Amino acid sequence: MTTESVEPATLHGWAICLRASEEARRRGDRRYGTDHILLALFEEPSIEALLGVSLQQARLALESLDRKPWVPWAWVSAPTHPIGDARRAEEAENQRRRAKDRLRITPAAKKVLEQASKPNRRRLYVTAQQVLAQILTSNHQILRRHCSAPSA
Repeated sequence: MTTESVEPATLHGWAICLRASEEARRRGDRRYGTDHILLALFEEPSIEALLGVSLQQARLALESLDRKPWVPWAWVSAPTHPIGDARRAEEAENQRRRAKDRLRITPAAKKVLEQASKPNRRRLYVTAQQVLAQILTSNHQILRRHCSAPSA
C-alpha cells in the first residue's frame, strides 16, 4: 500500500473547450457557455462521483430547463402553440445546419476558464475540480449581485 497523494487529472484548456463545443453542437446551440462546460466536465469520472449525477442525468435536466418557458411570475404560464413549436423545431434544425466547425465561447464561459487557470503556473492546464469550483463561484456571485436588496 502506498501513501502517495493522488493528483487530480489535469486537462488542457482546449480539451475542455472542444468537449463543451461538442455538447453545444449536440444541443443545436451556436455558442458554448458555462452550461456546456459543465456538461463537458461530466466526462471526468471524478466529477460524476463528486456530484452524484451522471452525464445523461445532467443532459436531461438541462433539456427540461430549456423546455420550460421563462415567465417573470411563477403563477402565469405561457401558452404553447403547435405552430410555434414547429417553427422553433425548424429554427433549431437550421441552426444545426449552419453550425460551423468552431463555435464561439460566451463571455461568462471565457471568464470561468480564465479564472480557473489563474492559480496554475502554466495556464494551459486545469483540473476539472478547478473549473467546477469557478463555475459555482461565479454563479454564486451573479446571484448575490442580482438578488440582494438595495440598501436604503
